[in-house]
Order: sequence, then C-alpha cells, then structure tokens
Amino acid sequence: MRFGVVRLLVGRGACAVTTVAARTLQQRRFSVRMPTAQKQDPDALMKILPPKPEAPNNDDCCLSGCEFCVWDLYDEDMREYQKQAGVIRQAFEEQGREIPEQLRPENIRDAVDPAMRAFLDMERDMAMKIQQEEDDNDGD
Repeated sequence: MRFGVVRLLVGRGACAVTTVAARTLQQRRFSVRMPTAQKQDPDALMKILPPKPEAPNNDDCCLSGCEFCVWDLYDEDMREYQKQAGVIRQAFEEQGREIPEQLRPENIRDAVDPAMRAFLDMERDMAMKIQQEEDDNDGD
C-alpha cells in the first residue's frame, strides 16, 4: 500500500492534486482513530495504528519543485506515524509490558537516505520560517 502517494501521470511526474487528496484521506484516518495513550489498552491502540508509510520511489517525484512534493508528503506522514507509534510505545512502557517489535525506535525510522533526509529537514525548516514571518507580519 502506498501511504499518501497516488500517481496520475501528467507529463513526467505525479499529479499533486491526487497526492494531496490521498494524503488528506490518510490524515483523516490518523486523526479520527488515534486516541491518547493515557489509560488506554496498548493492544487496542496497536489495532488502530495504520501501516508504516512507504518512501516514494525515485520516479514518483518529477523534480520540478512542486508545492506538494511526494517527498514532503511522505515526510509529514512519517512524522505523524512516528508520533502515533510513540504514543502507543509509551502506553506499553507505562504498563511495564514488552514493547512490540514494530514499535521499537529502530523499526519506526524512515527509509530515506541521509542526503534526502537533510534536504527534507531543510525544506521543512524553511517552510516553518516563512510561516513564522507571515504570522509576524499579520500581527503588525
């Protein structure tokens, strides 16, 4: 299952509109189904954890600087997955139970090579900086 990446060939790349639509559907599944870990049964939480996102293939990105690049969407999906997996791992730890294999930190890392990870981190930091500047300008 592709996690947020639906391809529609338009020229040589993926269509951002269908990618965003698929990602919105997946986000809705995360937000609707994921309760907090406090006083929750970890086994019940495990049943609602979606599958780990898969990194886009090299040919999924058209390299044209799309606003909604499949790599950016994957990065956001992966961060959300890691956050939810962390909540469930915490529930297991609070009950003193053994942490399942798929929730161990080494198994919830993304599969992105270090160069792409550095690029994604830089892109996210730049977007946050631009958003902060826009927010500051709106307040003036």
